[in-house]
Amino acid sequence: MAGVYAPWLWVPLLALVAIPFPLFGWPLPERAVPIMWLLVIGGFVLLSRVAQASWPLSLLILWAIIRAAMMKFPTRALQLLLLLVLTGLLYMVAREAPERVRRLAALALMVGLVWEMAFGVLNLFSIYPGMQWVDPNYRGRPMGFLTHTNYFGSFLALALPVAWSVAGVGAAAAVFAMIVLTFSGGPVISASVGVLFMVWADLGRRTRWAVAGGLAGVIATVMTRHEWRLSGRREVWLTALPEYLRYPLIGQGLGSWRIWADDINTRFTREAVQAKVAAGASLEQALQQTPPSVFATLQAHNEPYQLAFELGLIGLVLAGLWVLQASLLARRALAHEPAPVGPWWAPGHLPLERAWIAVLLTAAVNSLGSPVFHLPAQAAITLWALGSLQGAVARLGAQAAPSYRPLIGTKPQRRPKRVAAERT
Repeated sequence: MAGVYAPWLWVPLLALVAIPFPLFGWPLPERAVPIMWLLVIGGFVLLSRVAQASWPLSLLILWAIIRAAMMKFPTRALQLLLLLVLTGLLYMVAREAPERVRRLAALALMVGLVWEMAFGVLNLFSIYPGMQWVDPNYRGRPMGFLTHTNYFGSFLALALPVAWSVAGVGAAAAVFAMIVLTFSGGPVISASVGVLFMVWADLGRRTRWAVAGGLAGVIATVMTRHEWRLSGRREVWLTALPEYLRYPLIGQGLGSWRIWADDINTRFTREAVQAKVAAGASLEQALQQTPPSVFATLQAHNEPYQLAFELGLIGLVLAGLWVLQASLLARRALAHEPAPVGPWWAPGHLPLERAWIAVLLTAAVNSLGSPVFHLPAQAAITLWALGSLQGAVARLGAQAAPSYRPLIGTKPQRRPKRVAAERT
């Protein structure tokens, strides 16, 4: 329905572009303000298309636009809005993709997975071709061109269910082993959840809990090697809490977390310099001896928290509706899932529709400790999985359409002959 009303947006547009007025202190408002209306109303037209796939997502982006307008459209907010709208259109296209495209896309994902896995194997021997800098703390652990074990592991965790469906158990086991070798807690936990979901429906009660226990043992081993804490995330979240509570309903604005992180790091660096000066060091010595603070990361490493920080309770509710929509889709897809085919270890045994649901579940778990939706590859896989799942569910209820007959060039139907009794 949203697309039907999109042409009506031309009505206010033609008035607004001809009635410029001073806004946001912009110079030359007779140019800047009409350009703004062209961008904003054009964005609404795009959102009307996104709404055909998911109205909660469309409303979430609309709220981000409104919040950015309240901030006078800072540059970073405009960049993120453009990214959100265009990825929303990609999501809509994924929903409309035919079966052949969805299967080819799964194979294309496998190409990217093999590429990253190959570099991950080299990383195990401390070989990092093409990488400019490697953190000494992660030397000998796979990270590929994703530059960090956490990001590399989360990419593999999202691709693992698809690898299982496309290439079978052997490929899934190889991917899972590489994830474990990252010794990064979030990817191992989320990948384990995805694995358990993939096999849960096909196992007996005892076997289910045996598999769950084995995966729990793997997680415990990795977390013992890693650390049984949140790697400083909790301290960052607590430090950001007073800033969030300033605007709990509307948030600080899209892209504001990075601004806050830069400010808090600068403040902590300045305080460290002042402490050394107070201890007797000269200002020049203090500046040389004090490395820049990296207390706050550029993302919150918790997507719901960062969403609440930037777009407030309003954004959190809209995102929750989107998650609810995805959950209902997954439930319907599972109710109509085709039966597994072939031996349990073979490619194609588990349907691709189950893999897409496992991707979404893995992404949801991973988002609690990683910026999965702020990483391009991970965000793309998740959006494609959701769009593909939504398209598959939509086709479940599709009825066979009548064959198309053009109005021009068709022969008129003959009237049925009346019987002799009717003639008389």
